[in-house]
Amino acid sequence: MSTYVLDQGHPGERTRLEAMAGAWDPGTMRLVGALGIGTGHRCLEVGAGTGSIARALADVVGPEGHVLAVDRDIRFLGELPDGVEVRCMDVMVDDLPHAQFDLVHTRLLIAHLHPHRRALQRLAAAVTPGGWLLVEEVDWTCADLIVPEAPIHIAMVRALQQLMGERGGFDATYGRRLLGDVLSLGFTDVSAQYRGTQSRSSSESWLAWQLLVEQFQQGIIQAELMTQQEVDEWWSLSRDENNLVVGVTMFAVQARRLLEVSLGL
Repeated sequence: MSTYVLDQGHPGERTRLEAMAGAWDPGTMRLVGALGIGTGHRCLEVGAGTGSIARALADVVGPEGHVLAVDRDIRFLGELPDGVEVRCMDVMVDDLPHAQFDLVHTRLLIAHLHPHRRALQRLAAAVTPGGWLLVEEVDWTCADLIVPEAPIHIAMVRALQQLMGERGGFDATYGRRLLGDVLSLGFTDVSAQYRGTQSRSSSESWLAWQLLVEQFQQGIIQAELMTQQEVDEWWSLSRDENNLVVGVTMFAVQARRLLEVSLGL
């Protein structure tokens, strides 16, 4: 099922997505570069968001290549360069082009889709033999760490995790299990790594947290996960730029399709 719990119509959603792109895009493109993706290649960006990675891929593959950017809501994909095709698609319902892409990439999507392995199978089917699947997913295990310690931040992260899980089945610790699911695809050259940041609470990643809380705070209060006073306390904490915050951990798994494999589709 497609159970993406975030509201792309929320007033702050584009800013939140742009903040995350600023934090994560450089690492993503380093991974893409290491895979040898270059001029003339065909790339698929799934869950394209604001199109930042699709735009970067278009620069990499040049006019001889092609980038397909898909999302079930394409409101933020209106100003992409030539060479990027945009399609409105739900990847759990709509079939992606079969075995056509040298790179299929997605970030921060599979944890919202159920079952996870089925979602990965659908993406994997779009990879051409010899091409690469690159999937990035977060793990929130360290996301409540802050210096100096602040119990109210721990409470907020746990409230967000619970509410997002209950509303849409978001799996906040899926990143650590991503490798196992990719291994089940039967691809070769499978490897995984993870990365994260620590920064002052004036960083782009912290802005993304603030906008996430803004989107879900009323639901948190209504579900009695936190009181209005506690939410206000968190906002007071969040505006102190002297705090040192630990971001979520991003797991990245890459795998290559060398031969035709049975993906159970």
